[in-house]
Order: sequence, then C-alpha cells, then structure tokens
Amino acid sequence: MSRRAILLPVLCAWIVLAACSTASILGLDQEEQGRTFYDTLDLSTPEIAVTTFTDAFARDDFLTVYLVLSTRSQFIFLQRLRLLDYSYMIQPDSFERIRDDVTTFAEGLGEGEHIDDSWYVFDQIMLAAKRHDVLLIDLSGEVAIIDSEPIEFEDHDETVDVIAEVEGIPGEVVFRMIQAPSGNWRVYQVIIPGGDEEMVPWAVPNGGD
Repeated sequence: MSRRAILLPVLCAWIVLAACSTASILGLDQEEQGRTFYDTLDLSTPEIAVTTFTDAFARDDFLTVYLVLSTRSQFIFLQRLRLLDYSYMIQPDSFERIRDDVTTFAEGLGEGEHIDDSWYVFDQIMLAAKRHDVLLIDLSGEVAIIDSEPIEFEDHDETVDVIAEVEGIPGEVVFRMIQAPSGNWRVYQVIIPGGDEEMVPWAVPNGGD
C-alpha cells in the first residue's frame, strides 16, 4: 500500500475531528444553532425577547423585528397592507414621502430584491420611514427594562407587560408580550404613554398626530 493511500484516510479523519472539536468549543451543535434563523433568536423570556426586538430595531434589522412580532400582529399588518392603510405604521399623510424608497411600490410587484412577502414589505416600509423620520415609534435609543407584570389579555393564556424606558421617548413604554405555543415570547404591541391600544403593533396617541 502506498504512503499516500495510508495518509489520506488519516488526514480526512483529522479534518473531521478538528471540525467537530471546533464546533464543540464554539457550542455550535445543530440543536443549539437552530434549524432556521427564527430558531436562533433568543425569545426565552419576555424581557429577553424585548431586548432581541429592540436590538434589531436599533440596527435597522426590520426583518428580525417582524419575526419577533406575534402572529396576530403580523396578520393585522397584512390586513392593513391589503387595504393600503399605512397609518398604523408611519406618520399620517407621509406615504408619498417614502413611496420611492419602497421597491414594492416604486418598481412594481416582483421587481425588488425578493418576492413581495410580508416580511419584505414590512422591512422596506420601516426602513424608508426611518430614513425620512416618519416612524410612529422609534425604538433605536437605549432601552432599560424597569419591571414586568403578568396581565389578562383577551383569550391569551400567557401575556406579560414589560415596562421600559426608551431613550428619546418620554415616559414609560410598555411592550405587550404574548407567549407562542413553542414557549417563545413575542411582541404583540408597543404602547407609549397615552397610546391608542386599538393600534397594533405601534400604539401611539391619536393615530400619531
């Protein structure tokens, strides 16, 4: 048997062992990595989920913001989108200011970077609104969690209000958190002082006026 034939299996075994060792050191086994991007998000407690949510908001990662929103909030967003009602997302009468920055609207359906899925449209609208300073709520500032309290909210078994101070927003901000069937905590609504709780997900006074 040639020396090369002997060394090749040894080399392959060493590479596999090294890869396994590196993954073990970094804690990157498949279960911990998560099967999907959503699975990698830390939503284990209401407070941690708020941190995950606001950290994503601060870095303009509105895809992650959308994924952390509860399924009901996402559904309400889709309903409003189909009705061409943007008042629950951006400041009133400001849509024309952001229209050309939203690929879905400026270039037509299917002409953007992605097919016009809800997460993509949400990300595009939020990013354009931030660029033009017409967000209903800006959670980019530093967030300090003050307290958490379980509440009774409609037909949801587990709901917690996480109360926080957000830099740039006067008064206490409430993050209404709902536990998903998986056990993950997700954001149903963000309520600023005097906010209209009929507005989802951004509860602001008088529709943002």
